Amino acid sequence: MTGPSDAAAEVDDVDVAVEAAAHHRVAPAVWRRLRSAGLPDSDLASALGVLRHQQMLRHMRTLIELRSLGEVLDDAGIPWVVAKGPVAAEHLWPSADMREYHDVDVFVDRREFARALTLLTAAGYTLADRNWPAIVADTRAELALTAPHGTPVDLHWHIAVPARLRRAFALDMSGAIERRQIVAFGNGLTVPTFDPVDTVLHLAFHAAQAGGDRLMWAGDLHYALQRPGLDLDELVARAQRAGITAPIALMLDRAVRTLATPIALPHDISRDGAGLWARVVERAARSRPFPILPGDPHAGGNLYAGARRGVAASVAATVRLALAARSRERALDANGPEGRVLELDVPDEFARAGYFREVQTGR
Repeated sequence: MTGPSDAAAEVDDVDVAVEAAAHHRVAPAVWRRLRSAGLPDSDLASALGVLRHQQMLRHMRTLIELRSLGEVLDDAGIPWVVAKGPVAAEHLWPSADMREYHDVDVFVDRREFARALTLLTAAGYTLADRNWPAIVADTRAELALTAPHGTPVDLHWHIAVPARLRRAFALDMSGAIERRQIVAFGNGLTVPTFDPVDTVLHLAFHAAQAGGDRLMWAGDLHYALQRPGLDLDELVARAQRAGITAPIALMLDRAVRTLATPIALPHDISRDGAGLWARVVERAARSRPFPILPGDPHAGGNLYAGARRGVAASVAATVRLALAARSRERALDANGPEGRVLELDVPDEFARAGYFREVQTGR
């Protein structure tokens, strides 16, 4: 078996190795592994150490931002939840300096979304998404903000951001917020987060919709599946009620197989219980080994994002995703990069009012 010292010695192109680690968002974790192997001064470790240092600075800044954000929402009596990023770093991974993240996901009930946004902007948060016709076109379940010290914050009223996903899956957001638990950070900060079951469901669902092709997401699930208090039977039950068994099973299977997670998944939430679509994904995986390298055109991410109940629905969703990706590529080739469309300043008050009316209905 090749150890970290042997692997580091065999790296011919440090830039390529760093690019791969950055793509998979595991640069800080790899740095920590190299340091434990006695290679803190290697070229690879030095390059990864820069990324690890940047992540620790982001994490410390995020904790400052979360304290003020929590005060705003708590004082207004708005229940809220923070997920992934800082919580995964502090409470899932072995050390807070291993898990990379760049923004913070905050969830509130849809009925409180407009009030939460108003309070946060009054407290110094800047709305980054301002193209209201584009926002209302898909009734996106999140708006991007920038916190006072520069941390990107995605304010959500649902896990499934585009409307098409909310029509496909019946995720219980109100229940997830009601079931939230309080966790403490090393600096004395406490924040609410999803309970162990909802944490796994959120991490797996998000990873599947993003294509499931980053090692960091597999790491999230590897550690979340070993979290004390995780009820696997309840995990199956909630996934089945929401109709998300297929994407959850595919992501859990990928994490367990990749990282040898010491846990036996129940049949209904394993690849064996995920239906015929899992066999399609397994066959495709034979020619698309995971983890992929950056730029690999055969990542197969649409097979994870397109997973639905039944093969026909999965095929249809996967084809739609592939066609949408090609359309975006053609637009990019024709017009060049123009920044994020949602960040264009299009102050359409009619569209803005329509968006918040739709949010109230939970469409």
